[in-house]
Amino acid sequence: MNCKNTVPVKWNSDTSYALGPYKLLSRVIGIWPLDRFENITVIQVFLNSFLQFLVIIIFIHELIVKGNCSVITDIVDALSLIVTSTLSIVKIILPLVYRNRMYLIVNSAIEDWANIRNKQSRVIMLKFAFVGRIVCIVQMVGAYMTIIPLIFGNPPSFYQFPSNKLKDNSTLLRNIPIGPNCWVSTSMSMFMYITYYGLITVHLFILCTSYIGGDVYIFGIAMHVCGQLQLLYNEMENLSGKTNFSSLRKQISQLSQRHSYLLQLSNEFERTFNFIILLQVAANTFLISMSGILLLWSLKTGDNKITFSTLIRIYLLYFQLYIYSYIGEALSTQTKNLQRAIYNSTWYEMPPLLAKDLMFIIMRTSYPFHLTAGKIYDMNTATFKDLVKMMFSYFSVLRLVFLE
Repeated sequence: MNCKNTVPVKWNSDTSYALGPYKLLSRVIGIWPLDRFENITVIQVFLNSFLQFLVIIIFIHELIVKGNCSVITDIVDALSLIVTSTLSIVKIILPLVYRNRMYLIVNSAIEDWANIRNKQSRVIMLKFAFVGRIVCIVQMVGAYMTIIPLIFGNPPSFYQFPSNKLKDNSTLLRNIPIGPNCWVSTSMSMFMYITYYGLITVHLFILCTSYIGGDVYIFGIAMHVCGQLQLLYNEMENLSGKTNFSSLRKQISQLSQRHSYLLQLSNEFERTFNFIILLQVAANTFLISMSGILLLWSLKTGDNKITFSTLIRIYLLYFQLYIYSYIGEALSTQTKNLQRAIYNSTWYEMPPLLAKDLMFIIMRTSYPFHLTAGKIYDMNTATFKDLVKMMFSYFSVLRLVFLE
């Protein structure tokens, strides 16, 4: 679809309720597909990506040159920041690369909200929109509440070090929001220190918006597609064989076309995000592994504070994986349910010619949709269970190494 030649559909209150949060988040980082690709968008994407890339380079350099300050949590935080920032850049770039696909999906959602056929359809769509909205609010509030303590708990150090301490290269006392404090040299000028502190702070807000915002954006769009498949299910189930032949044939034809269109949207959705999902699974597996090492170390040393914070970190990482597994399972289930909807209709009262048309739709649903991680494996609840089992097996091995 050509984005430039399509007249945008007007938003109503329901559209704002369902898609407003995703529009706000994606506009902040410059990837809202309905915006024209102009200079301001290019600048937004460049600045957001460049700032994150700059922090990645700085952290990698400091990690190699200076290491840590004998505090293992600082290293885990630094590695986590590097991994999540890298993935965050991908979540900015790929939706922009697949801009036309995203335009098709988002504009279709806006058209659906503008053309609600009846009150029952609106209720179903609002139900799925509510789920997406709740996940969006919880995830974004949780993300920002995670970085606020890092910033306010480590305020800038305006203390001027005496010249004799600078000569002795004494231990660093300056704070930074995340990462080992020994990475900030005491010989650094106050201006450079405040600039560095500000860079890390701004980066954390951009990271939350693009990293977690990308997840809830994907989740919200997937929930809308699930809602449309649910509406199609209801209409298929309500087909009546007592309707006159021409009207029933027209109705089946429209439903068949709608089915094909929703499958097209689902496939475009999968093609756009399957690589991001693959990277997300790989990144979360790595971060859970690192967090497992930190958890076992804290249990061995008896540091309850680190134990509690690490358990929360592991829970959030698993929850993030569960979100992708949930939408994969939901989309697959909705596409499979169409077979049951057709079977539940009064197909036995229909003329044989129309019953055969329904058989063709059933044959099409025999090839269900699967949301994949890089075309390697399907994202569903079974995959999530396998990941959990694998990581707990990994923890069992680590436990033998660290605690015995």
